[in-house]
Amino acid sequence: MRKSVFAGFIAVAFFAAFSASQLLAADNRELEMRKEMVVRAQNYLFSIQKEGALGDARQKTVTSLFVLASLSSGYLPCHPERGPAIKAASEWVLRNSSGAFLGGEEEPYADHAMAALMLTELVGTTGNVKLDTDLYSRARQSAEYALGIQNKGVDPQYYGGWCRSDKTRVNDRMLSAWCLYLLRAADLCGIEVPENSVTRAVEFVSASQKFEARGKPEELGGFSVDAEGLTVRSTTAAGLAVLALFDSGNEKAISLARDWFVRHPARWYGPNFYEMNFFAVRGLYRTKHLDGGKAFKQYYNCLFQVLKERQEPDGSFPFPSGHGAPLLAMGNGYSTALAILILNVDRGVIPMDK
Repeated sequence: MRKSVFAGFIAVAFFAAFSASQLLAADNRELEMRKEMVVRAQNYLFSIQKEGALGDARQKTVTSLFVLASLSSGYLPCHPERGPAIKAASEWVLRNSSGAFLGGEEEPYADHAMAALMLTELVGTTGNVKLDTDLYSRARQSAEYALGIQNKGVDPQYYGGWCRSDKTRVNDRMLSAWCLYLLRAADLCGIEVPENSVTRAVEFVSASQKFEARGKPEELGGFSVDAEGLTVRSTTAAGLAVLALFDSGNEKAISLARDWFVRHPARWYGPNFYEMNFFAVRGLYRTKHLDGGKAFKQYYNCLFQVLKERQEPDGSFPFPSGHGAPLLAMGNGYSTALAILILNVDRGVIPMDK
């Protein structure tokens, strides 16, 4: 009897070890596949760069995302082969901007946030003291500009957020998340960021989270565009990412938002598929210690399969249906750069991902 129990124990231990080795092998295969997908996507981006810039519309945003994607893949401006292209991209953005403002005409403040984030993440990566000093100066000016256009009104619906241009009074939570990422990067870079500005912005983004189901359990934990609206994927992703960065002690709000994504797995549909998932995977990954990484793994594995099945032979990533003409006009440089940033979420190469 004791021999059979012992033999059974050995069998269980063997199969447990065998299963663990299978899981490890599967993880390694996925990691290698991800690396290959990123290399192909990066090669595509470098191939479409023209005179430093990328994109068919809103070139400052597309070019800035190209630089961020390259940095997240480990390509720095001092890289012997890829470095010159990255330098040319940042120089193009600066050359086509005057002073502290880095935006374009179509989406001025969104462009500014992307370009300023790119410049800030570049500081300290060039291997050249003078160039890094110049980048720091422009990054500081651009961060100060972003703080200057932050909404300072008293209406709690808008107080603390950012509008998409000076022609509208309606603040945008997705744009506000980008601006908060910029302020986070600026702070890490040693640029002074008023704590009150961050607090107000976080309060604005998080104000639309649903803490009560009210007969709609699918809404619980999600975020809406405005405080009274229905939950929206992109706004919920931005909200979770902001909570993870700036309010990590608020476990109730984070758990509810994380559970929302468990109930709403990744799907190949727009609008804002890539931008939304950029924030979603960062919010889930940064909070994975709260549930042992279960929500992140569940969501990310589904998203990874979606991206793997859609990558084009040339390495680019197309847009799913549901996107409007303005986003489609930016071209596959935009979608491919964001896809790389999604795939590289756990590499921790760039400061905003550490």
